[in-house]
Amino acid sequence: MHNPLAHFVPRCLRELLSIPSTQASEWEAQLAYWLQVPVGELPNIRMGPRYHYRPFSITKRDGRERRILAPSPALKQLQHRLLHNYLYTLPVHPAATAFQRGCSIMDNARRHAGQTLIATLDLVDFFESTTADRVRRFFVRQGWRGKELAVLMRLCVYRDGLPQGAPTSPCLSNLVNYDLDEQMASLAQRADAIYTRYGDDLTFSWRNDRVPAYFEPKLRGILTDAGYAIQPRKAWHIQHINAGPQITGLVLGHDGRIQIPRRLYWEAFKLRWRLWWRPDPHTAARLQGYESFFNTPGLR
Repeated sequence: MHNPLAHFVPRCLRELLSIPSTQASEWEAQLAYWLQVPVGELPNIRMGPRYHYRPFSITKRDGRERRILAPSPALKQLQHRLLHNYLYTLPVHPAATAFQRGCSIMDNARRHAGQTLIATLDLVDFFESTTADRVRRFFVRQGWRGKELAVLMRLCVYRDGLPQGAPTSPCLSNLVNYDLDEQMASLAQRADAIYTRYGDDLTFSWRNDRVPAYFEPKLRGILTDAGYAIQPRKAWHIQHINAGPQITGLVLGHDGRIQIPRRLYWEAFKLRWRLWWRPDPHTAARLQGYESFFNTPGLR
């Protein structure tokens, strides 16, 4: 039915106001298609008995605990669908080498082979520090609005950050940090350096033996603006190639070769011994992971 009040609204404003409703239905249908659910089910995707997280902790090698949020089976299934049908199709910065198909710590370390100085640092609580506000801005830049945006946020964010344990979090951490990686890559280029980021591990390398004085303060400023803090235990650390610096757990040799640190061989030896005395599937799976890693082409 024609609305007589429409005559009192300028045509350009009527057209502007009419766009969101049309787009919303298209975006809504697209999101439902990716998640493989009926359109009417989208409003029901919210934290509750069906969609929830189970918190638990694991102990890291340095003795500290890492908090994990395990999504419920129903939530995890939707997150996997969103990841494979949508998030994996979006561009990631070339400097981001983690959480991508076909990429490994070997690919990350290889980019710094042949350099003279290697600088590394880790970030504190990387996923949790990737805030909901930054995730929302990312989705808005992709064109999401309204209730569809709200569904995406409920699927991908928990308590103002990316939940460590959700299948979507690793990929989203790369997508949200595209601008940060671009700033870091530009800073590195101006200083004649190479930059890579493997999750929360940042690496810079130089062909010469001098790091510009302005470099570290600029780097810290970029990280602070993005809401990240440098891990005190693994702060800004510069090593000469002759010292055998480690990049994401691998040793970079002065001859450009990438080596496996001895401690990993020792860990594998202990797993074999444990498996011999008391076989169990968890130990066997860990040992298989080590052995597969040792057989990675290019490592020695």
